[in-house]
Amino acid sequence: MRPAPSPRVHLFVCANRREGSPLGPGCGDRGEAVYAALKEEVARRGRIADVWVTKTHCLGICPKDGCTVARWPAARPSAIVTEVAAKHEDGLRLLAGALLDGAEPTAIEAELEALEELQKKKVLDLARRLRPDLTAEDIQNPHDFPELGDTDWHYADGVLAGIQSARAALRAARGG
Repeated sequence: MRPAPSPRVHLFVCANRREGSPLGPGCGDRGEAVYAALKEEVARRGRIADVWVTKTHCLGICPKDGCTVARWPAARPSAIVTEVAAKHEDGLRLLAGALLDGAEPTAIEAELEALEELQKKKVLDLARRLRPDLTAEDIQNPHDFPELGDTDWHYADGVLAGIQSARAALRAARGG
């Protein structure tokens, strides 16, 4: 037995299906949709290492609408929330609570997140001016593409790295 890395937070999404049960049909398709939306948002934010999302069977609470999601470690006021819908706001609310332990992001954190998104777009746009077929994944390995030897592109990529470092420092200072 050996220790394995653990996430900062782990969200469990019920996608259980019940056929003909007096308890109802389960979370089923609604849970599948919430699971997919949360996975997509976690990936978009680049947080797959510290926020895990797992699809589960029954979590013991069968809502009429949406699905049930449990969180580990437990959150305040509850480790289990129900009637979670796949709409973007529910996923963002769950993730904000997971990432910030229920606290609202500071103005600086929110501004840095917005700056990071803008700079990512700028870096990709500059790369595509140099070589139109490049993807966001391609520019993670700029040494594979000689066209990215451009000084303007390197400068923009360096600015992005600085923004990401500042965000990481703020998270670390907050204990997350």
